[in-house]
Parts: sequence; structure tokens; C-alpha cells
Amino acid sequence: MISEKELYILSYYWACELSGSLLYGKLALRTTIDEYRQPLTQHSMEEARHSSLWAKVIKDLGHAPLKVAQTYQKEYGKIIGIPKNILEIFCITQVFEERVLDHYIKHLKLPGTHPIVKETLQRVIDDESGHIGWIETELNKYAKQNGQEALDKIMNKFRKVDAQIHDNLSKTSPFKEYFKDIL
Repeated sequence: MISEKELYILSYYWACELSGSLLYGKLALRTTIDEYRQPLTQHSMEEARHSSLWAKVIKDLGHAPLKVAQTYQKEYGKIIGIPKNILEIFCITQVFEERVLDHYIKHLKLPGTHPIVKETLQRVIDDESGHIGWIETELNKYAKQNGQEALDKIMNKFRKVDAQIHDNLSKTSPFKEYFKDIL
């Protein structure tokens, strides 16, 4: 059995991963850059698989995912709106995936975490590292062409947005109550 708090956290993971899948699927369909369709599609599929893993964990623990309206991606949208170009999408992805990895690693280390949850956290952590890999390659190409300083300026902009979102979520309910140990 898991607590209401744990069910909400797992449902939040499910919702965020599903939101990410839908976003990258839309990007794959809409991009005008042929070489990005395959990695965006792959990214979408991996996020969908993560969402499916969380739904299965929740089911195996005797529940159904809760409806979660406030995802991390939605919070990004509130602050930055629609990204202006593929570079911004890559920067946001890099910053967001770093945050996700940090969050999942913290959760994995929490005492009393159910073994099924721990196993799934580790599996998703292993996959998330690959997400950062292809994006990082593209960002490195940009830095070589435009200078590291230009890339750092954009990345810092989105790191500030991410810090603002993280801070906001840590102060709002249900996040304040449910995520205090891992935010």
C-alpha cells in the first residue's frame, strides 16, 4: 500500500511524462528540420513509455492515476509561452531533463520508498540520461557555431525560469505538502 501523498507524487510523474510525450510528438510532426523528426519521435516514445511505467506502478499498487492538472510543462508554458525556435526547445529540454533527473534521484534515496517505485525510478533515471545526450550534442553544435557565451546566455535564461517554477511549486499546495522531501 502507498499513502495518498505517494499516490499523488506517482500520478504527477505519470502526468508530466505523458505531457512530455505529447509535446515531443507534436514537435516531431511540426518540425521543418528533417533531421530532428526521428530523435523527437524517439524522445516522445520514451516519455510515453515512462508514463506507461508510472501508470503500471500505480495500478500494481492498487490504484489508478489521479487527475493532475498542474504539470511542470504547463508551468513552463505559463512563464515563457511558446518557444520561439528549436534552440529554445533544446535549451528548455536540457534544463528540464536535468531537473527531472535530480528530482528522481532524490526520490530514489528517500527512506521507505516502495521497492516497485524504486525499481521504476532507477529505470527512468537510466533512460533520462539518454534524453540529455542527443540534446546536448545539438547544443554543443550551436555553441561551436555561435560561441559558448551565446549558448550560456540562453541556457541561463531558462535555468532562471526553471528555478522560478521550482520555487513556485515548492510553495503551492499540493506540492508544498507532497513534495517537501524531494523538491
